[in-house]
Amino acid sequence: MPPISGAVPVDSAPLDIPPVEIRLVRTQQEYAACEAMSRDVWGAAERNVVPRELLLTMQLNGGLVHGAFRPDGRLVGFCFAFLGRRDGQLRLCSHQLAVVPEYRGAGIGIRLKHAQRGDAIQRGYELVSWTFDPLEARNAYINLHRLGCVARFYDRNHYGDMEDELNRGLPSDRLEAEWWLQQDKPAVIVDDPIILLRVGPDGGPRRDTVTLTSRRPALIGVPSDFQAIKQQSLELATRWRMESRAAFESALGAGLYAVDFQRRGAYVMAPLA
Repeated sequence: MPPISGAVPVDSAPLDIPPVEIRLVRTQQEYAACEAMSRDVWGAAERNVVPRELLLTMQLNGGLVHGAFRPDGRLVGFCFAFLGRRDGQLRLCSHQLAVVPEYRGAGIGIRLKHAQRGDAIQRGYELVSWTFDPLEARNAYINLHRLGCVARFYDRNHYGDMEDELNRGLPSDRLEAEWWLQQDKPAVIVDDPIILLRVGPDGGPRRDTVTLTSRRPALIGVPSDFQAIKQQSLELATRWRMESRAAFESALGAGLYAVDFQRRGAYVMAPLA
């Protein structure tokens, strides 16, 4: 089979970093550190900064705020989730996760999510959900492959126009990750899949006209580094947004859902048992 996309980069853990403790945030100073980190990461859009008072209130009322702390107490990562309900289903809505640059690639994000999972199960929650950009391959690999989420919903321009560095200039399309905490995701056999989208020789998207059914898996390839494409050419990034949107909507409309993400850079779209 010809290549669909570039492989997802492998995390390389930084050298000589102190050990990190993952736990629920406890003190006013720790909530303030989470607020400061949200400003550092998403500060180009002040509305994305989460006030410490709001974080405290969420955690006092069923939400979860986790931090990653060095032995000296310095915060190097955090995530938070608030309680929600949709169609009668109680869920944790996980909204932000951040790790300081020098600790990225050390598995802190995965550890934060597993701590979130453990505390959610202790409280009797069955579902955690969050949105992510479908063109961010590394996030897709973590969400669908390493954590075991599925994605059944695609929303065009979910947040409207965004002004932060990661999102500026493109429609904010999102997939929704569903993390069913007390269910095992069934294994999917990918045998002779239909290829909906691949990377062309020019680095752009190549989408084939195919006939989809709800019984045959399909693959949607995406770039290994979408942010690099945005820096190279906003026009090329826009083509990727529009072509991938069409591919996802076509697959979801045929009853196929994002059930995995291959290391070589492709979504596995298949029916859910």
